Amino acid sequence: MLDLRKIGAYISKLRKDRDLTQLELADQLNVSHQAVSKWERGDSLPDIGTLPQLARLFGKTVDDILNAGDHTEVREHQHLGTIVEEIAENKPEQVAERVNAGEMELEELVEVAPFVKASALQKVTERLDCSVLKLDVILSLAPFLGTDTLDELVRQVEGSEILWDAVTGLAPFVSSDTLNRLVDKSIDGSLEVHRLVEIAPFLGREQVDRLVQHVEEGGLSWHLVQELAPFISKETLNRLVDRVVDGTIDANRIVSLAPFLGREQVDRLILEAEEGSVSWNVVNELAPFISRETLGRLADRVVDGTIDANRIISLAPFLGRENLEKLIAGVEVEHLSPDLLASLAPFIDQGTLSKMVTNLLNKVK
Repeated sequence: MLDLRKIGAYISKLRKDRDLTQLELADQLNVSHQAVSKWERGDSLPDIGTLPQLARLFGKTVDDILNAGDHTEVREHQHLGTIVEEIAENKPEQVAERVNAGEMELEELVEVAPFVKASALQKVTERLDCSVLKLDVILSLAPFLGTDTLDELVRQVEGSEILWDAVTGLAPFVSSDTLNRLVDKSIDGSLEVHRLVEIAPFLGREQVDRLVQHVEEGGLSWHLVQELAPFISKETLNRLVDRVVDGTIDANRIVSLAPFLGREQVDRLILEAEEGSVSWNVVNELAPFISRETLGRLADRVVDGTIDANRIISLAPFLGRENLEKLIAGVEVEHLSPDLLASLAPFIDQGTLSKMVTNLLNKVK
C-alpha cells in the first residue's frame, strides 16, 4: 500500500533540494500551494496528470515518487509509474494488455486506483480478461469503479454460489436497478432469498417492503421478515400490525419484530389484547417494550376488575414502584392469591409485603 506520508516527505525533500518554496513549486505545476502542502503532509497525492510533471521537474521517474525514492530492488511494486503514465497519456488498453499478459500485477492497478478517475479505471477494467479479475481485486477496486462496470460485474457473478461474496462486497456501490433485479430474482425463486439478507443494509426501503409484502402473500418464509426487521419501514410495520389485528397474521409472529416496533404500534397491540382481539400471550412477550403510560392503564384495569390480577404477573418486572403500589392498594383481598403474592414479592418493599401476607392470612381464616 502506498505510504502517503513517506511519499509526501520525499516530495518535500526534492523541493528543498531544489531550493523551491511550496508556492514556487505550485506555480511550476499550475496547482495551488495548498495542494503542495497537502502532498507534503501526506494528506493526498498529486493527481494522475500532475505526477509525471512532478517527476520530470525533479529528474525522477513516477516510480521514484510513488516509492518515495526507495531503490528498485526493495520496491514492492515495480510498475506503478508505468500505469500512471499510460493512463495519463490516455492509453488504458496498454495497461490492460500488460496486466493480461502478466507483465504487470493487477494489485498495482489497485494501488493507483485512488487517484485515477473512475472513467479511466473503467476503460482499463473493461479490457481485462476475466481470468485475472480475482475476487479480492474486484472488491478493492469497487470504490473507484463506475456504477455501470460494477452492475455488469454483479450480473456476471450473481448466479454463482462461489462468487456471491463478490455481490455482497459490491452491494454498497451498485445501482438501485441492480438491487431491484436481485429482489425480483428472489421473489421469482431464481435467487436464494437468504442471499438478500446479506445485502439488506444496502437495499432501499422500497425494496425491503416489496419483499415483506411477498412474505405476507405467502410467497416467502416469515423468517425473512425477521431477518429484514431492522430495515422495514414504519408504514410496513403498521400494516403488519393491522394484519395481526384483523387476524390475517398470527399475533405470535409480530412478537419477533418487537424491538423494531414503535411505541404506538406496541400500544395498539396491547389495546387489542385488552379487548380480546389478540391473545394475552402477546402482552407477555411485548412486556419490555410497553410504554409507561400503557403499563399504568393496565394496572388501573386490574384495580377496577376489568383485567384478572393474575394476568399482570408477567409484567411485574416492568411495572415500576408506582404501578405496583397501585395494584397492591387496589386489588381486593378476595383476588389476592398466593401465586400473585409470590410473583409480586421480588418487586415490592418489605413493609408492603408484610401487609399483603397479613391480608392473605386473614383471608384464609
